[in-house]
Amino acid sequence: MGLQWALLFFLPLAAAGYCLWSKLGALPEDAWSWTVYPGALLGAILLMPVNWGLECFKWAELLPWAPMRRRVREVLYGTAWSLIGPFRLGAGIGRISAVQKRERNMAMRAFAAACVSQWWCTITGAGIGLLVAGYWMAGMSVALISAMALGLYLGWTPGFWTTLKATPFCGNWGLTRRIATIRRKRALNLSIARYVIMVVQFVLLLNAFGHHASMDHWVGRMFEQVEGVSLTWGLTSLVPMPALGDLGIREAAALLTIPAPEPLDATAIIGATLTLWVLNILIPALVGLVWHASAQRRINGLRTNLGA
Repeated sequence: MGLQWALLFFLPLAAAGYCLWSKLGALPEDAWSWTVYPGALLGAILLMPVNWGLECFKWAELLPWAPMRRRVREVLYGTAWSLIGPFRLGAGIGRISAVQKRERNMAMRAFAAACVSQWWCTITGAGIGLLVAGYWMAGMSVALISAMALGLYLGWTPGFWTTLKATPFCGNWGLTRRIATIRRKRALNLSIARYVIMVVQFVLLLNAFGHHASMDHWVGRMFEQVEGVSLTWGLTSLVPMPALGDLGIREAAALLTIPAPEPLDATAIIGATLTLWVLNILIPALVGLVWHASAQRRINGLRTNLGA
């Protein structure tokens, strides 16, 4: 069992490390001399609160009956846990530990619905990217999985579901379907909006670091970038045990899926993915840790005063 866990953790990291070394090891030094375009960078930064605002609204929709301020703190604290949690459950552990004890059962269901809805956006985007890239068989297979997943999420109950929902593999789906359908639909709409925002952020950062700067036609450049971004997230979602919020793994996936005909394009991809990690993972994680620690100190101080 220990060997299996080690393989699940280290094999993706080893594969990502080899990919980064093979892609970046032979690049000339001047390829790392970035010319950063501040307008595109500022646009990505301004979208950071929009990104996490949508996630907080989704969390509040799935787990109502509390002030929005507290739900925001729970989401950001969960982001901090997502850096170290296995099987992408770190965010759930953080959020559930931050809610009140009487809410924890409902919080498990809310996190399951939030994950499933965002996962559906990821695989649907990847399926569209595969079809656009001309991988018809793979794209149609992913599109079929996406359609079935959407039906199950919205309440479709085929005969095989009765058997599957009892398995540990489908545990999240079982929890998800205990939430009212109208709330799941709203969560899905918020997940789609968040996915679009993250794609726009990634494309802005690619352009901020000069990716495909030599390409004259901006429509063609953005088309390739959007396609590559959707495939990047689809590939990243296959990793069972991410470390530090996919740090290193996302960079390797981006180099495999986003076109980089020139050395400057490859380093622009690295700059964009690292900046995206700082904006969407590291900064919210630090804010969540500080905010939650401050709230806990106030709660503990109040309990101490009441006890006295």
